[in-house]
Amino acid sequence: MQKTLLIKAALTAALALALLVPLEMIHNTVGERQARQATVVREVAASLSGAQTLGGPVLVFPYALEWTETVLEDIANAPPGTASRVQREHQRRSEGRWVVLPSLADWSTHATTDFKRRGLFKALVYDLTATVTGRFEVSVTPALPGVREGVKVTWGTPFVSVFVSDTRGLASTPQLTLDGAPLNFRNGSGLAALPDGIRADAVALKPGAALSLPFSLTLAVRGTEAVDFLPLAETTRVAIDSPWPHPSFDGAFLPLPRDRAGTVAGFSARWEVTALATKAPAAFTAAAREGRAWERAYRDAFGVRFIEPINVYSMADRALKYGFLFVALSFAAFFLFELLKSLRIHPAQYLLVGLALAIFFLLLLSLSEQVPFTLAYAFAAGASIALQGFYLSHVLGSARRGLGFAGLLAALFAALYGLLINEDTALLMGSLLLFGLLALVMVITRQLDWYSVGATDPGRATAPAGRTPD
Repeated sequence: MQKTLLIKAALTAALALALLVPLEMIHNTVGERQARQATVVREVAASLSGAQTLGGPVLVFPYALEWTETVLEDIANAPPGTASRVQREHQRRSEGRWVVLPSLADWSTHATTDFKRRGLFKALVYDLTATVTGRFEVSVTPALPGVREGVKVTWGTPFVSVFVSDTRGLASTPQLTLDGAPLNFRNGSGLAALPDGIRADAVALKPGAALSLPFSLTLAVRGTEAVDFLPLAETTRVAIDSPWPHPSFDGAFLPLPRDRAGTVAGFSARWEVTALATKAPAAFTAAAREGRAWERAYRDAFGVRFIEPINVYSMADRALKYGFLFVALSFAAFFLFELLKSLRIHPAQYLLVGLALAIFFLLLLSLSEQVPFTLAYAFAAGASIALQGFYLSHVLGSARRGLGFAGLLAALFAALYGLLINEDTALLMGSLLLFGLLALVMVITRQLDWYSVGATDPGRATAPAGRTPD
């Protein structure tokens, strides 16, 4: 192959690689905007309330154990022939919590969503209203560790704890009735195992008799992006519905397919978790009894995230991953066209076309912050295609050729949009696209004698592209 042709091919490849610089600059801009978006979400969570985790209610009986302990103590400097040890009595005391989990906690919840904005950036927040019903079954003789003959048990004031991971999100005072009697809440759960929450004293409640106590709780909380639930009852049921159409269920348990439904008008889901399926009730009870923090407290939580299916920054980032492919395919098409039609396309013209493609991604990013992503993509792609079609009509010497390349770009932009909105099949679609393009090149050049192409310099055999007839 002629040396000039090799130089032109190498120069074209170098220009394509050089365009990685503006593409990387645009990619950095996307990263900066993504970081700012994440910062806004954290700022909203810090000033409003974060993702919420809810649990309970649980019934707690504080108690104190008191006993007399006789010990032998050494007598310092005892005279010879006298006893060196003496018996002494000491009063001992320890405190604990007897926790009664509900036999059933049935959560019925409804969530509405909104956006909190900081300039161009926004965070998705929700208002959740919940009604919890169930029953406590209190045994006659609680199994308290350390209780034996001679140990006196003194009971404190029982209370009901409800766990709310961020109590700033409580939109109103929760209402609780226990066995028909209303109780008033105060801040703090009263338990080291899960300190974040609220509690209500049940002064009239006394242990020592078998009790079956129905309860009803209503509360309203605000949060950011996600809400989870802790399965602390013998049977925990959670039902949630919302007009938000894009839920993402996560955590240790997922709702069964028959118990969830989603449409453009919203979604609903239902969980049912028993103590046989999770270690959370036993782990929480042990931590509360021993007065220590519950390690890995939220490991068995489950719930839902309110997500945006089209995040403009993640979509722009994904689109940029195909930026170099766009440039490479356009340059390859130019190069083939230059060979097949014996045109002269200057490296500066290659560079301008490549920069126009790079600017498309910056235009897509800036527009998608102002209008819906689909509309931004259509406008940015349309502007880029129109510009390329106008320019290439002059570069390639005819409007038909320019419109042909514009049509090729339109097909590439349509394929890119398909890749962006179909993340699960993006690899398959991308593979088919590349295979189709390679097949097209092979079909077009199937009768081309590459040795004869390099025998003469096409750039010197013809007039400039602007004056070349079809």
